[in-house]
Amino acid sequence: MSNFMSSDDEVLGEEREETRPLAGLPGADRTLLAQAPLELAIAEVRFAGAPSLPDDAGLQMRERLGAAGLHLAHLEPRQTQRVNLTPGVAATIDVVSKGWLLANPDGTIQVTLFPEAAVLQTATYHRWSVSMRPSLEAVLESVDELATPRVVIRIGLRYVNRFVDPAAAAVAAWKGRIDERFLGPICHSHLGDLVKGSQQQVDLAFSDNQGAILRHGPFIDERSARSVSYLLDIDCYDSTPSSFNVAELADRAEVLNRTAASLFQSVITEDYRHQLQSDGQTDEEATTASEGALR
Repeated sequence: MSNFMSSDDEVLGEEREETRPLAGLPGADRTLLAQAPLELAIAEVRFAGAPSLPDDAGLQMRERLGAAGLHLAHLEPRQTQRVNLTPGVAATIDVVSKGWLLANPDGTIQVTLFPEAAVLQTATYHRWSVSMRPSLEAVLESVDELATPRVVIRIGLRYVNRFVDPAAAAVAAWKGRIDERFLGPICHSHLGDLVKGSQQQVDLAFSDNQGAILRHGPFIDERSARSVSYLLDIDCYDSTPSSFNVAELADRAEVLNRTAASLFQSVITEDYRHQLQSDGQTDEEATTASEGALR
């Protein structure tokens, strides 16, 4: 991965008014990150008014996505369940809905389809215009054909970031990297050195139907020789009801992308951002072999 959720505008253009971050948040610096902490990006669209999926919906979606350039060879059934608990009675489990999971051979890109939701996730994120928007549009176009949903209930975009420093032996190593207003007790003059880990959740409301949840904090990282890493999990959502329109949904998801990028840069310090950018390029300068994929 070469970048955290960097957004793409018209070449050398300013941010389009309709895709600026929510709540008047500042636009993010669009220089790509040479040292990217992003481990997983997830887009979810929930809808209503769709009938049950065709029995071969998984196969049909795989064919449609393949024709669009998104090749997901692995296919297996999925189902959501509801556990019924009644005092004095044995618990029962009901199958609520049946769907499909599609994935590429190494599982780094997955699409899950249910009659009430579609989820796209990738562990190989480069930037929005390459790794997410084209794939999301392809998924939504397939959903429109297979499930014919009428009303969109919610759009969500989630980015899970893991900042790693093998030399970080204590939580204090993240001072100067994470904005001290988010570090909380780590900055306490007496308690700071005693903190071994801290997980916090911040709920943000941008409007009655739009907001974000930030989950963050340092933790002992078993994957980094038990050094102290830092988690930043950003979940932006828009639950404004709307009709199912692929282009409009993609634009709304892009707004969430820009919002998440702004939040990301609000949590880390400017010096640390420059360190992560290193010799990174701006979106306008960067080119990739996959630039034209899924267009």
